[in-house]
Amino acid sequence: MLNVSNKVLQQLAALLLERAGLKITPDGFHSLRLALSTRMPVLGVEEPERYLQRLNGPGGEEELRSLLPLVTVGHTEFFRDAKQFRALEKSVLPDLLARARREMRKVSVWSAGCATGEEPYSVAMVLAELGALSVEVDLWATDLNLAAVEAARQGRFSQRRAISISPERLSRFFRPVEDGYEALTTLREYIRFDGQNLAVPVFDKVALGSLDLILCRNVIIYFDLPTIRGLMDRFLAALRPGGLLFLGYSESLFKVYDRFEMIEVDGAFVYRRPPGDRGVRPPPLRIHPYPGTATQEPRAPEPEPFSPAVYARPPVDGAAQGVRPRTAPVDPSVRGPGAMSGTFPTVGTPPAASAPPPVGTRSNDLGRPRITVEIPTVGSLDAGRTRPTVELPAVQMPPRATSSGEPSAPAAWPKLLPPAERLAMAVRKMTQGDFPGAIAGVERLLVDEPSDLDALLTLGNLYSLTGRIPEARETFAQAILREPLCVEARVFGGVAALQAGELKEARSELGKALFLEPTLAIGHYLLAQVQERSHESDSARRSYRNAIAQLRFPQRTLAGHYPEMPDSAEAISRAARYALAALEEQPPH
Repeated sequence: MLNVSNKVLQQLAALLLERAGLKITPDGFHSLRLALSTRMPVLGVEEPERYLQRLNGPGGEEELRSLLPLVTVGHTEFFRDAKQFRALEKSVLPDLLARARREMRKVSVWSAGCATGEEPYSVAMVLAELGALSVEVDLWATDLNLAAVEAARQGRFSQRRAISISPERLSRFFRPVEDGYEALTTLREYIRFDGQNLAVPVFDKVALGSLDLILCRNVIIYFDLPTIRGLMDRFLAALRPGGLLFLGYSESLFKVYDRFEMIEVDGAFVYRRPPGDRGVRPPPLRIHPYPGTATQEPRAPEPEPFSPAVYARPPVDGAAQGVRPRTAPVDPSVRGPGAMSGTFPTVGTPPAASAPPPVGTRSNDLGRPRITVEIPTVGSLDAGRTRPTVELPAVQMPPRATSSGEPSAPAAWPKLLPPAERLAMAVRKMTQGDFPGAIAGVERLLVDEPSDLDALLTLGNLYSLTGRIPEARETFAQAILREPLCVEARVFGGVAALQAGELKEARSELGKALFLEPTLAIGHYLLAQVQERSHESDSARRSYRNAIAQLRFPQRTLAGHYPEMPDSAEAISRAARYALAALEEQPPH
């Protein structure tokens, strides 16, 4: 491990906090050392002090962006997401192990994006407890960060990082060392660690149809749509028919990729390559059989992997939802008296829940491609675009009042629905003006699925829309604690501060978002709003121009739902050009 003084680590942590809002405590200095071990050789820098000088000098901002993803590699834990590991322990791994033994082969698992190894070691412990020998298991753990891979291979963890391992497992699989624990050789033998870039077009170390299970959790949240779709193609081809894919709870393939089935396993929703799908083949390329072995000649039909008794719900098919485009004409020349150019729509008192909008209103699908719903127009400048929406069935049962007078709808939030569908129902309530009902639904969802980042961001937006700014701040802070590089939490935090009139806070949050993602056009647009409201016309003009200029880059949609925010390239361009033209008409100050 690289020898770095505490002074340098403290200075680097202060720089990350100032530029990106990423808070690194002394407990997290381990991840800083890992990141430095990776980036310093790339630049040919041998002394940490000189690297710190590079970060503060010309070109340092770009290097700091390269460092950031490596710094957050330490933000993982053993047995993360209790529902998923309960499904792995009770159903998935026992069935996979039994199937592999029947076929006289190894059970093949890939932990993709394993960081410092907590996930694959957790899986290895479960397999060992199920009676699997290391020679029966091919558990491949990979990460882009080679320094993290090397640290994972060593299997040493501080007491803080091992806190979620039970005392029984600690005594069976680890031995105490200075300041922590080290995995025993008998546990490390289950895992093969390796470097792997998930964005490459070909996985030359993975045989077609060779894997039983892929774990790729909390990874694709940072990928754009083309990268996600290409990765899903490769994952699908690598899995055996009936093989499973586990994603993070904040990640969904709804309206992104439809060749997997979504199924429920002991309360956890996972993706499955259809058992009858035996014809998926990428273009003919040389694929080396590693890990696992390729699927052999077709055998006699076997029972479907994972019996219906295990999966209480049928596959969820997103393609079955009705999708159709809508248009709504808009006249950008119409501007209300005294309105600020490009004013971001605000919501005051929520409209009455008794007057839902007509079905023909336009849509807004802010958030990584997820379930989208009809959003009522409230005077936004981007109402003229055409885009698909998903009509969700209306909830027929009216909300029942609680003792405090607030509506509740226990029947509207069935726990068996996937989290994305439950969130869509809450968004539907928001579009109907039932903000208390929407808030209650999302809060209930987060009790059941505390790791759902989409729901957390949507809840923060609901709080800010209803004037509960302190609660919105706290919710976005939780999102950042969960995902330290969450651009959306900074963007929506800036919007909440802007609505509250806290312009300094709004500028700070949006500045951090743009540091993390400088090509995010909506971030420049919102920053221009802050600058215009601060009477900084020249700065606002520059930011509006920056918003337009960034549209030459692909623009991803953001996680979380916020009605009426311009999100498509066309909408952002139209709004920014209109605002810029209005500013140009004003006399210079």
